[in-house]
Amino acid sequence: MSLESVQRFAAALDAEDYEGVRATLAAHCWYHAPEGLRIGPDEIVASYRQNGASGRDRFEKIEYQSRVEAIGSADALITFIDRVMLRGAWHEFRCRQQIRIGAGGLVEQIGHEEIPGERERLQQFEAGAGGRNAGAPS
Repeated sequence: MSLESVQRFAAALDAEDYEGVRATLAAHCWYHAPEGLRIGPDEIVASYRQNGASGRDRFEKIEYQSRVEAIGSADALITFIDRVMLRGAWHEFRCRQQIRIGAGGLVEQIGHEEIPGERERLQQFEAGAGGRNAGAPS
């Protein structure tokens, strides 16, 4: 496996270049997303696009970064670092996705992984910074 395919995928997500994301996905790709299983490039891109729109609605600024590392002959792990600003304060949220690259060099499988405590710290940040959703039931 070449890490180049995974790096292109991660860079496209960081740039919110959804057509670039689509170009890295195999036709039969599946994604175990936080909201459930997504199958095929259309559903996967729609999921990422929806998450991006949700973030822009919730935060004043968002900066995306990622780190890619090989974890096997066809697998890689991407750590996503989302820097978000609310009421002038910054917070970093991290999550991971395990990626499997097929023989054709395209992404065939994506598995989302929450890092323990990250989601709760993000919710505390939003509530403490006076976010629009502060105090709303989750």
